[in-house]
Amino acid sequence: MKLQRKFDLKKIASLAGTILMIASLFFISMRLVDMRGDLDLSTLASPWVLFPLLLVVFGESITVILASVNFRNLVADVSGIIVSRPSAIKVYNSANMYKYIPGGVMYVIGRNQMAIDTDGLSHGKVAMATVLEGVLWVVAAIILSSIFALEYSLLYIQQIELHFVGLVLGLLVLIAILFLYRFRHYLLKNMRITNHKTKSFHKATLAKRLPFMLAIVSLWGASFLATMTILGQPITFSLGITIVGLYIMSWVIGFLTPGAPSGLGIREVVLLMFLSGIVYEEILLSTIVIHRALQVAGDIVAYGMAWSYAHLRR
Repeated sequence: MKLQRKFDLKKIASLAGTILMIASLFFISMRLVDMRGDLDLSTLASPWVLFPLLLVVFGESITVILASVNFRNLVADVSGIIVSRPSAIKVYNSANMYKYIPGGVMYVIGRNQMAIDTDGLSHGKVAMATVLEGVLWVVAAIILSSIFALEYSLLYIQQIELHFVGLVLGLLVLIAILFLYRFRHYLLKNMRITNHKTKSFHKATLAKRLPFMLAIVSLWGASFLATMTILGQPITFSLGITIVGLYIMSWVIGFLTPGAPSGLGIREVVLLMFLSGIVYEEILLSTIVIHRALQVAGDIVAYGMAWSYAHLRR
């Protein structure tokens, strides 16, 4: 009965996230239809635009490769077993393609191939490393979005009406609930540190991995900013920092929403909500659509690089 209740709650949460994703995609589609006369994608044919965008694709693929190396190190932290670098990079990037499947669990299952390929490595250790990675991604994103976008967020709240303040606060509460729901098992089972050895493990892992993940998350935000700049948005230093912070905030909300593959729709609608007033909306809409396509292309390129590397090192 308890297992059935747990399964039902998971299905309800995933269904709610899927409905929210569909509603978000519908909203974005309507905005695109409304502004179709203002959107000019013909500039993409220009080499002065196309080549820099290809560099963004390459940058996206490199961040995925770096994330796979980081995950290999997390597995070693958790299990004490070092997975072959070619195998770890290939499995991680193969599983990364599964994140586009609704449900948000297939990429977790895909990573367990590391346990099959590596002697002595259990599926539980790989799963624990996956959860630990997710927690650290969220922590890194919250830290960076708080630093980069705090001033703008406070100003945004001051300028909007009272009922919208409630909406923003409700959104923050929702993020907290989603975070606790998504990582509840890890928080309950693994954050109850009862001995010095376990304390040392968590502190060492945090000290070694979190700075690296802060850098990777910053690059994700910089990738969105670069795409917007290439498409013609004038950028100042303060505006650029704000855009990076708001992008990271939108990423973490999308990441924590169950049922939305790769935060599809959720991330985009949050960006529209917060950036519409400070950048050209037609450029923002173009950036949202094109940057999502560039990310998918980056994931595909990273998969090809990982596959080639693994076969060359056989």
